[in-house]
Amino acid sequence: MYKKTLFVAIAIAGIIYILSHAIPGRAVSGASQAPVPSCNCAGTNINFDGNVPGDMPFGIGSQQDANCFGWWEFITLNWPSSGNDFGKPLDMRPVQWQTFISRSELFPAEGAVPRPWNQHNLFMSTTMLRTASRLDRRLLSTTEYMEATSKFEENVSDGFDSLESEQAGLEKNPKWLGAQNGTNLWYDIRLNHDIYNFVVNNKYYDAHAQLDSVKAGKPIVFPSGQPTGNVTGAIEMKAAWMEVKDTTNVKWRRYKLARVAVVDPGSQNPRYTWVALVGLHILHKTQSQSTWVFATFEHVDNAPDNATDTGHYNFFNPHCRDTSFTVPKEALPFDTSRNPVTLSCIPNMNPPYKLGYGVPPLPIQVVRSNPIENRAKATNSFMQNAIRERFPSSVWQYYQLVNVMWSSNAPGLPDTPQVVPVNIPSSQPSEAYRVANVTLETYQQGTRCTDCHKNAKIAQIKGFENKYAADFSFALGTAKYKGFNALRRKLRMGK
Repeated sequence: MYKKTLFVAIAIAGIIYILSHAIPGRAVSGASQAPVPSCNCAGTNINFDGNVPGDMPFGIGSQQDANCFGWWEFITLNWPSSGNDFGKPLDMRPVQWQTFISRSELFPAEGAVPRPWNQHNLFMSTTMLRTASRLDRRLLSTTEYMEATSKFEENVSDGFDSLESEQAGLEKNPKWLGAQNGTNLWYDIRLNHDIYNFVVNNKYYDAHAQLDSVKAGKPIVFPSGQPTGNVTGAIEMKAAWMEVKDTTNVKWRRYKLARVAVVDPGSQNPRYTWVALVGLHILHKTQSQSTWVFATFEHVDNAPDNATDTGHYNFFNPHCRDTSFTVPKEALPFDTSRNPVTLSCIPNMNPPYKLGYGVPPLPIQVVRSNPIENRAKATNSFMQNAIRERFPSSVWQYYQLVNVMWSSNAPGLPDTPQVVPVNIPSSQPSEAYRVANVTLETYQQGTRCTDCHKNAKIAQIKGFENKYAADFSFALGTAKYKGFNALRRKLRMGK
């Protein structure tokens, strides 16, 4: 009797495992057997579960469709990777998108082959394990790792080192962001299983494979999500995290939190800290949107719409005063810079010094330059209420959609390699609306997501005039090749 019971138990466990792993990257959480709550948005039934939609059922045909699709993505990608407690306060466990592979791990040094998906380190960049010798590596292996002090530079590259620790922008000014609690933001980029398969199957982790592809007339085209079936499509996540000094403060019950290891930019010493999610980009290539869907979210407490606001925010102080102080000469951004430097209260001004030289990350005054448009506000209210009704204590009710960019006349997939800049016909919302996240484009709020992504190129190889498009994703541009490190050292030495 015991053997029969054991056999049945093993069989049931096997069936559950197969079902939960049948669609890699589509859903990590495993749906509960309890009824799944849902809500209707733009005529589409949005389920609260971990099944990421590949596209809207009938495509995206209006801004309302796009806004609802953005929220649908937000819910499913932030669904817990285990269990069904959506947004439990102070829950440090990873949500679904946090189990995606980091960009640096998908594109290892020297164009090496990345590890198999089921072996990739879910919470830490393998390239930095060597710097963590003073920390318990067993704990690090279960801790999310932040790769840089601020968002990777995606527009300026010397062609040999495309990972920069700054927010996006063409100017050379420092672009880190200091919060009102005296800490700086940390940024994370994650890529889903569909992107992993695309890169590995085409060997695009090697820069030479990308170049060989376009030279042979084969365009770089990421997989598109489908409205039916099990194809999610390419998804790229970009997150902004604010350090938390005291998790006992009741305010953090409104944020998604994580326990992480970070490496300070100056000393390069790793340390542990808590962080709160304050900004999130979702980039998704779908069947109806060959030029991708660009959705961006923020925490509601980030910044006001004007400098006369008297409220309390993460990146704004109504009583701000200009501050002048002296910094080490190594922290000055330009040779012509002079001490003392002044940290201005003028909103959205780049910081006057670089991090990592003993100067703390003082708060930067931030104001939203472009108020969230009314259509997005209406959808936010609807979805926040829907979350609150179904999960009363959920932290996700305190996040808001900034906007969703899409095309009302998306072209078909290209037959030949494209060159930059790639045209996005009938980009929506109209040019009248700037789309910028105050935590991810703090100093570039006059631009739109696609203003940058239309210029995304394949990886650079010395001696090659790179003009080929990488299908709106900067991820491919970080690929390296054998001998890359030696060449970079040679160039830096002026040889």
